[in-house]
Amino acid sequence: MKSTLLIKDISDFEMLVNTHTDKLTQTAFLKIGNLQDAEDLVQDLFVNLWIKREFIVVHGSVHNYLYVALRNKIMNYFAKAKLHQDVKNRLAVNLEIMDLSLVNLLIEKDLNTLFSEILSELPAHMQSIFKLRNEDFTLKEIAIALGLAEQTVKGYSAEMHRRIKEMLIKRHPEFARSLTALLSFLLIK
Repeated sequence: MKSTLLIKDISDFEMLVNTHTDKLTQTAFLKIGNLQDAEDLVQDLFVNLWIKREFIVVHGSVHNYLYVALRNKIMNYFAKAKLHQDVKNRLAVNLEIMDLSLVNLLIEKDLNTLFSEILSELPAHMQSIFKLRNEDFTLKEIAIALGLAEQTVKGYSAEMHRRIKEMLIKRHPEFARSLTALLSFLLIK
């Protein structure tokens, strides 16, 4: 089998480009389906050939050498495209998770602010009952801690729930149903 230097001078290079560009571009286009990318791959192939011209020795057909080089470029193209898509997908998932976390954080902050405002409007004894209920005290333990009758604590607790619900609905009437469910979940233990 004959071994020859692929490009000896500029005229060899021009002949390679003129002879093979159209067919290589057509082949690349059929494989990847994008003309601009196909043209870029072929151009990149020829640029690499020119850069490495002093070292490229062809054993056999120049035509086969060019098509194998193009095939390798196409495989790299698809590998990079897949990697690029994988990175985009991971970024999209991470951004979605971050967005949801951020939304949840903002919602939590808004709810805390809203509850703080509402609680500050309640009488002191109801604020105390609310705080103790959130610390898992029973009604009996709250009654002892506040020096009140258990029935009085029950009455205050029921009135506190009614007022909180009313203030939530007044501030956010569009979410009345959701807020009522949320309130039931948060306040009933």
